Amino acid sequence: MAPKPFRIGVNMAGAVSAGAYTAGVLDFLIEALDAWYEAKERYKQGQDEPVPLHDISLDVFSGASAGGMCAAIASVMVQGEFAHIHDTSDTGTTNRFYESWVNKIDVRELLKREDLNKSGPVVSLLDCTIIDEIANYALQPGTPKNRVYISPNLTLFLTLTNLTGIPYSLSDDGPVEERTLYHPDRLRFETVRPGNATSTLTAKPLPLGQPGQGAWELLREAAKATGAFPLFLAPRKLEREKLDYERPMWQSVNLQANKEDAILPAGWKDIPDRFDTINVDGGVMDNDPFDLAHDYLASFNARPQDNQNPRAPLEAEAAVLTVAPFPSSGIPNWNPKFAESAAIPAALGSLASAVIAQSRFFGQSLALIVEGAGSSRFVIAPSDNKLPPGVPSLQCGSLGAFGGFFDRKFRAHDYQLGRRNCQLFLQKQFVLPATNPIMAGGLSALGSKQSEVIRRFMVPPQNENAEPQNEPWIPLIPLCGKSVSEEVAKPQRAQITESAVAEIVTLIYARARAVIPALSEKIGSLPIRVGIAEFANLIGLLGIGKEKLRAYLLTQLNDAKE
Repeated sequence: MAPKPFRIGVNMAGAVSAGAYTAGVLDFLIEALDAWYEAKERYKQGQDEPVPLHDISLDVFSGASAGGMCAAIASVMVQGEFAHIHDTSDTGTTNRFYESWVNKIDVRELLKREDLNKSGPVVSLLDCTIIDEIANYALQPGTPKNRVYISPNLTLFLTLTNLTGIPYSLSDDGPVEERTLYHPDRLRFETVRPGNATSTLTAKPLPLGQPGQGAWELLREAAKATGAFPLFLAPRKLEREKLDYERPMWQSVNLQANKEDAILPAGWKDIPDRFDTINVDGGVMDNDPFDLAHDYLASFNARPQDNQNPRAPLEAEAAVLTVAPFPSSGIPNWNPKFAESAAIPAALGSLASAVIAQSRFFGQSLALIVEGAGSSRFVIAPSDNKLPPGVPSLQCGSLGAFGGFFDRKFRAHDYQLGRRNCQLFLQKQFVLPATNPIMAGGLSALGSKQSEVIRRFMVPPQNENAEPQNEPWIPLIPLCGKSVSEEVAKPQRAQITESAVAEIVTLIYARARAVIPALSEKIGSLPIRVGIAEFANLIGLLGIGKEKLRAYLLTQLNDAKE
């Protein structure tokens, strides 16, 4: 019987432009796995020195919003060859993470007016043409590469906010009638060999190397939907099936955990088996879909009724790695000025921030991570301890995390910071005792070389709360080879120039002059429509507010100075 692998799920929280950080983390993670498995193969063939021989199985990605878009791209990229990014000035690479999040996306693209040239109503404040182009580029499967650490049934969960809603009824014919719509939603995908079926009927098939087959087109639309930030980016239409909702979306994806739960059927009166739904950013309802990856991994363990993965370091056999850019500061204002804070614009902004922050908060999971005694859940978050106090690590976190779209250098900085943080995480945090059964099995396969490998790779426990303290610990993904073992350089912080901001402000005004009249077309009164159009032209021609907007953007985008 083959040795038991350590199972991994990667969960990606929403982050808007700070998705560049998540992309950098994923880039380094895959590079490190490739380098280690190549080193294992060289040792087995007698061509290199010994390395740890335990196995990893990357089983599941889950993501919301920008994290969902990263998860979708990852599900494609891990199946093929691509270059890893060591120089963030590169362009035209084969790395779809990097090209999508650093080189292709930009506010100048989002402020174009190509969408307004098409028939139909205005559906977003920004032009989403570039989003469509990136999805078509990044989510096309190429020639498959066999990575043995990737599960043959790699599963992907994307959260959605279903504006159409799924109907539920308390009683159709009783004395009490209560109807409601349930809006948190998700899609489940699974990579399969061509011709094979998915492991569950609710998973949509992604046949490897077959771009025109299966659910690849649905994946492209779902990736755009999970990242469709309300109002700013266009909602997306997705065709769904009744079968997708056979079990309510609030139930665990670990079916064993739902055995005792009553199933409330959806109220499908007069609805066809396939129907269209309108969807926006999955982060509105679930910005950190940790439970989807966690429960999926729990379905593999020997005690499925617990719906838990063993946590103790000596027993751990699976873990969820959450990539959490957290672009907001999370620092409360203990002395708010009520009149200013209660004003409608400020209150709306505070409400949006609170909803987003709360949608990624899981008290129990946070407590377990902070405690540091377990080995079944980990977080990779932005960290740069060489910055002055109060300076945020991310450069994409300003302007409600839209700031990264304003300058390529901000996105390149965060991408490299993601690679750097992932390297440190693999070296110091993602470790297990050498006596953990999975680690011990890999070490025993080394025979007489076991003590040499322990001596070369041993590290301290992840922290003082992790037990045992007096035994050697080994990285779950050891860094093998020069490309991943050399320290990733600290990224250089960037500043946006005044001329660049002035150019962007001009584009903002041009976009507004085109969008405002288009939005007013549905107003029945001709004089009001004409008045709105003339007002928009007046603002654009006179440049009313331009100087204030330029000054505000410069302050917000360049506030993190070293």
